[in-house]
Amino acid sequence: MCLLGAGCTSQPTEEGTPTATPTHAAAEEYAFNETNNNEIVTVSTGSEITISLDENPTTGYEWNITSSAGLEYVNDTYITPETELVGAGGMHVWQYLAAEPGAAGFTAIYKRPWEETTGNETTFSMAFTIE
Repeated sequence: MCLLGAGCTSQPTEEGTPTATPTHAAAEEYAFNETNNNEIVTVSTGSEITISLDENPTTGYEWNITSSAGLEYVNDTYITPETELVGAGGMHVWQYLAAEPGAAGFTAIYKRPWEETTGNETTFSMAFTIE
């Protein structure tokens, strides 16, 4: 027997009665790093995307990033290294939400902000198809 308020309202009342089908697929979580450079990935709308890249701001170098419409910025964090060595690099982590269906992109150039871009810098890019 179902008790009032026990959550039985979502269960079929008779054998063979169909249950409601969700209108959106469950959001997925995707994690990417340097090994995913230049990849094209298909993700579901509402999915969480995390991109982690090595970074060493003590040397003046940092990632200059650009993301396109379709990717909604959530947060970015620099994670310090687990060593006390002076000058050791850490990890920069960006979090996005795949907000809109269509094509989207994330690009990054690793350089010192005060230096001119020469074309010889380390780069990272990913393309996303959001469905």
